[in-house]
Amino acid sequence: MKKQAICLLAAVLCAGSILAGCGAKETQETEKPSTDPVVTEFTPETTAPTTPETTAPTTPETSAPTTPETPETSAPTVAPSGNFIDLDNLQFSINGKTYTLGKTTLQQMIDDGVPFRESDLANANNNLNKNNQSPAFAIELGEYWSAQVYVFNDTDGNKTMAQCYINEITLPLKKDKTQDILTFACPLDLTVESLKASAGEPTDSRHYDGDNGYYSDTLKYTKQPTKYYGYTGYVFDFTKGELNRITIQYLP
Repeated sequence: MKKQAICLLAAVLCAGSILAGCGAKETQETEKPSTDPVVTEFTPETTAPTTPETTAPTTPETSAPTTPETPETSAPTVAPSGNFIDLDNLQFSINGKTYTLGKTTLQQMIDDGVPFRESDLANANNNLNKNNQSPAFAIELGEYWSAQVYVFNDTDGNKTMAQCYINEITLPLKKDKTQDILTFACPLDLTVESLKASAGEPTDSRHYDGDNGYYSDTLKYTKQPTKYYGYTGYVFDFTKGELNRITIQYLP
């Protein structure tokens, strides 16, 4: 009887060991999978590529094109300011004195002794209707050679031509002839190429091819007036590549 009790006790102890061992094993097997999802590298991996991918390309892509755009914008602005085309200040000189279209009156030029043709001066005190341009007043430059100026009345009433301002001057050039009475800001030996090199591309141009090798070019550097139909600015006429006429006109 005592022997059976000892055997029963041993069996109970053995079973307890087995249960304890199973419990420990279950605990280890349970703890092992619970540890794996806690330690993860996905969070830094998601953040790490996000930071360089957002900032790295953005900084060079934004700043790189901005830097070269500055000289590209300023270059064409600086070039015209260095040439003789000034659409807001249309001037010419006679015997060293400078006159401005839209400001200088015919009477001022007469008083300065500008060599006008006598027959034209006889009409200086004739009336000029409003919104009208006068006939030409010739300035004698040499034998059979003259420039022409015109005056304009932009008022609401009649004025004498002498009281009106000069609004246009035209100089036809004579081959193999020179004069030192009338001068412009530009040289008079311009070619189409040298004009473009100095003043840039014109606002308008026209080319004509004729017979026997004849051709002509007209280059305009102008702007639109605010009150009248027409143009304000310079017109250069060339024949076979040589300058043969300069016209400067002002309209308000």
